[in-house]
Amino acid sequence: MVVAANASVDPSGTLSRFSLRADEDRFLMGLSKVAQTIQKEDAAAVLQINHGGRFAKGDEVYAPSAATIGDVNIGGFYRTVLKNLDIQEQLAVFSEILHRLTGRIKEMTVADIRRVIRTYAQAAVRAKKAGFDMVEIHGGTGYLPVQFLSARSNMRKDEYGGSLENRMRFPLELTQAVKEAVGADFPVGYRFLADEWLPPEGFTLDEARVLAERLARLGVAYLSVTAGTYESFCDPEIIEKSHEPGYMVYLAHEVKKVTKVPVIATGRITRPELAEAILQEGKADLIGLARPLFADPQWLLKTERGEEDAIILCKDCGTCFQAAIAERPVVCPMWDKTKLIKRKERVKEMRNPRKKILIAMDGSENATMGAAYAAEILANRKDVAVTLLHIRTEESGKNEKEIEEAFGIARSLLTKAGIPDEAIGVQIREKREGVARDILYEIKDGGYGTIVVGRRGISKAQQFLFGSVSNKIVQNAKDCAVWVVD
Repeated sequence: MVVAANASVDPSGTLSRFSLRADEDRFLMGLSKVAQTIQKEDAAAVLQINHGGRFAKGDEVYAPSAATIGDVNIGGFYRTVLKNLDIQEQLAVFSEILHRLTGRIKEMTVADIRRVIRTYAQAAVRAKKAGFDMVEIHGGTGYLPVQFLSARSNMRKDEYGGSLENRMRFPLELTQAVKEAVGADFPVGYRFLADEWLPPEGFTLDEARVLAERLARLGVAYLSVTAGTYESFCDPEIIEKSHEPGYMVYLAHEVKKVTKVPVIATGRITRPELAEAILQEGKADLIGLARPLFADPQWLLKTERGEEDAIILCKDCGTCFQAAIAERPVVCPMWDKTKLIKRKERVKEMRNPRKKILIAMDGSENATMGAAYAAEILANRKDVAVTLLHIRTEESGKNEKEIEEAFGIARSLLTKAGIPDEAIGVQIREKREGVARDILYEIKDGGYGTIVVGRRGISKAQQFLFGSVSNKIVQNAKDCAVWVVD
């Protein structure tokens, strides 16, 4: 199975501007492409869902307790990646540290907790709708479930803090909510933290054994065992330990002793012979690979063919990890030059805003004419990505059939003009601040180079008094060409 990692369940829990998102229906189309890409190679597609808690980058940061960076030290973690970053990336990291020093972390109310649990369940339902075969709850790396589990970061005095029973309440309730939301026929796995590696107050293996048994009773499909958090990753002893082959396997074995739920072992399992030994010795039921497959995507095929000596092994240099922290495209120094060049070219091409076209659709004739105009201008272009965007309002919600027909006509016009069907996407968003403002946000967030909008048939007096959507976009769109179609 292939796990697509770290899809955020709520904007407040997003870890990076490059993170997958499953917090709104508008991401269903993109998620479906991920699932289908995995499944066409005969693998089970799993979406991992997560809320970053105090490590997220939302405008409002939620956590079990309002501890700041002074209470929960992650400065050492950032220091470990600074030495290999250029000056701009270092400034970005320092900005992130200052972001956490501002004390904007909000202690979650019980209402907040229940709302976030609902977002996990809703994200799992979206994963199912998108065509994934399973969903995995991310309960590792110090993210929100771990922040509740750890006495180090959870200083609550209510039913979600204090005793282990109370600290387990949040991850158990969200697991139960996810399982109920997706139904008995849809497996739910769990990325499982077995040890925080932060004595004396951190979450320990003894506590993890109790949690493993409770999760097993809830019927999780598997436990994918990991250890450590952003606080402990920078500890010299942990850094040294992490270079050892299979350094977390002992934890998977300990978890396996207390539950019959299938256990996945992870952590520097770079060679096939080590993976096979773990299985033969009964220390785990499955093997989890991440960086080894990034270094050599042919790892499994070479193993199957008995070509272990041809595997390009991960050297544990941390280049990929440092790039991810700096939010830059991730590459592996073990790749040959041809692959590195192709990767960089592809990233550059994907970031080319001139080839990203947004067409605003409101069901009106003018908007559809906008799509017709775009089709004429872009005829036979195979290198563009076109998104049809509709901001759903109370008015348009009453005319969904008309909106659907408009989308169909627009797609037909574009494909007849020679634009590939797979290059045409649809996004429907609920109105938040106003149609024009919401479209402007979409332009910025999506990195679009061109926006096509129809001018609706309102009088000049109305335009003067109230403005029009097209006028507002013309006046406020930045770094973006605006085509207004009458």
